[in-house]
Amino acid sequence: MIIEKKLPMQDLKLFGIYKDGKFTIPEDQVRALQEGKMTDVVELKDLKGKDVHIDSLPARLSIVRGTDGNPSLRIDPVYRSPNSHPQLSTEERKRLLREDLANIRKNYVDRDGNVRTEIISYDKNTRQFMSHDPRSVQAPEAVNNEKLTAEQKRKFKEGETVNLADGTQFQFSTTDRRGIRSNRNGLVVSILLDGGISYLLLTGLGRMLGKKSTEEQSYSKGYQEGLKTMQKNMERRIALSPNDRDAVRDLNNVREELSKVSAGHPANYQSKDVDEVKRFNSKDTEINSPNQSEDEQHQRRI
Repeated sequence: MIIEKKLPMQDLKLFGIYKDGKFTIPEDQVRALQEGKMTDVVELKDLKGKDVHIDSLPARLSIVRGTDGNPSLRIDPVYRSPNSHPQLSTEERKRLLREDLANIRKNYVDRDGNVRTEIISYDKNTRQFMSHDPRSVQAPEAVNNEKLTAEQKRKFKEGETVNLADGTQFQFSTTDRRGIRSNRNGLVVSILLDGGISYLLLTGLGRMLGKKSTEEQSYSKGYQEGLKTMQKNMERRIALSPNDRDAVRDLNNVREELSKVSAGHPANYQSKDVDEVKRFNSKDTEINSPNQSEDEQHQRRI
């Protein structure tokens, strides 16, 4: 029932993603849709329409807000070769394909004559150029216990590298399923949600371009402090509500991560906990807001 309220079930049924009372894509991909993120490449089968029949279509999926304001399904098919983008020069296109740059900032004029900004990146999974509007991105309030400044938040929204005092670097990525990349394996992210602070414990993060040093194999001081802050927060919740099962579960997750930090073997937990996202204080915590319009997100197929 909760899922049906968040996802456009009619669209999912139409494209065979929800059939006979169950999803036809893996659970972690459904979770990505619920969280407003893009899925990995999944295979859509036996697609039928007027004068069209497609046996199989590999694509990445996401949920956006349609013109009527309701959630709708967005399908980004896998191209046979990299597509083009009207805003990119030949050299800029080559640099993104070579991964010399994570993204490129461009200005454009919208349908109302206003000058807007879009950040263009290349999704090698679908072989297409994607773009996002910085206004549609929610920046964290803090990362690894360090409160972000207004300038750091601006950089995050525009896909620039954000540097923390503990040596951690991270940036927003529209092509990454979790919306963030870092030079570290793990981050503790604090987000303002519903008037309060919620936490994300991210592990097994995708590496930023050019970051291949031993930094990612070490735990930063800020990460350790962030985990301790989360632990205290969970302990306070349990003290107020001893029967709060979610708080007990969250506390166990934090303690488990702290034990790994104490052991000091990031490589070990990376292989075990790859693709982990653990949420605290909220059932619907996100870095990027879900159900935005395609015009807001500017993740257009060109």
